[in-house]
Amino acid sequence: MTLNATLVRTHAQGRWIGILHHWVPALEPALKRPGRHGACPMHGGSDGFRLFRDVAHTGGGICNSCGAFPDGFALLRWLTGWTFPAALEAVGASLGLTEHADRQPIRPMGVHPMMNTERSVDVCRQALRSTWGESLAPTDPAAWPLWRYLEHRGVGPSLAWLDPRVVRFHPHLAYYENGRATGHYPAMLARVSDPHGKAVTLHRTYLHRNGAWKATVPSPKKLMPPVASMTGGAIHLASVDAEMGVAEGIETALAARCLSGQPVWAAVSATLLETFEPPAGVRQVTIWADLDRSETGEKAAAALRQRLVQAGIETLVRMPSGPIPMDEKGVDWADVVHSLQHRRAAA
Repeated sequence: MTLNATLVRTHAQGRWIGILHHWVPALEPALKRPGRHGACPMHGGSDGFRLFRDVAHTGGGICNSCGAFPDGFALLRWLTGWTFPAALEAVGASLGLTEHADRQPIRPMGVHPMMNTERSVDVCRQALRSTWGESLAPTDPAAWPLWRYLEHRGVGPSLAWLDPRVVRFHPHLAYYENGRATGHYPAMLARVSDPHGKAVTLHRTYLHRNGAWKATVPSPKKLMPPVASMTGGAIHLASVDAEMGVAEGIETALAARCLSGQPVWAAVSATLLETFEPPAGVRQVTIWADLDRSETGEKAAAALRQRLVQAGIETLVRMPSGPIPMDEKGVDWADVVHSLQHRRAAA
């Protein structure tokens, strides 16, 4: 029987907690505490995952490493490796809409629960070392796709600032989707460190082969599986003293530095921006927030500001003035710099 996706979605609304628990029992702790951080069913740890507060209605959640999954179908596909039709059939079965309602629940296809074992961490660490070892310094002549990409984003002058111990270029990095390598692309690599400065994973930005823009793949920005919690961490793009800035993305952080001259770190995502912990000795932090239609960037910046102020750190939030173009989800500081450069060139 062919299931109607709209019908299944309609029937699933308000019932996602039971559906998710049936197919992925490892989600039980998170299902008991919607909206609160806890262990990730894929990566382990203690606080790298949360389900949305409205999980019963949407079925969605977010992983600090892999990003957001807006609904139960996306979440199930991430956890199980199912195609959409397979996830649709499973949800339909839970709702009694198919003849396969007796199918057995499964465990996530990721490394859970082995992620907590020494062997699994060693495997992840070796993958990180191997990828980093295959990379080149940003100033290497072969890294020209990276130069072109940064120039296209309006932050080309920041190439001289890139620390090869933090940001590098990979000329031919495999891209994986649903566990399968679907191609190889040039990529910008960035080392993500925890609040103590210890490297925990790599951020990958896959680039088009001509370097003019990001690769045309479903997720051009990805994190490798971390060897420890990323909570509070960031990409340390510059040395800092008593004053620093923090933004979500690498390009946004570099743009903020272009505008202000201030050393700015990248927190990778809005979720990690909320948990960011500046290093000891920092007394002033500027949060270079994204302007999103969803207000995600604004809310993350506000939450971080409140926490830093309570810790006695002088904090300023800066956000692009907008407006947001009709065909865009938001505006970041890289967009602002790019726009300024176009206006100057046209003048």
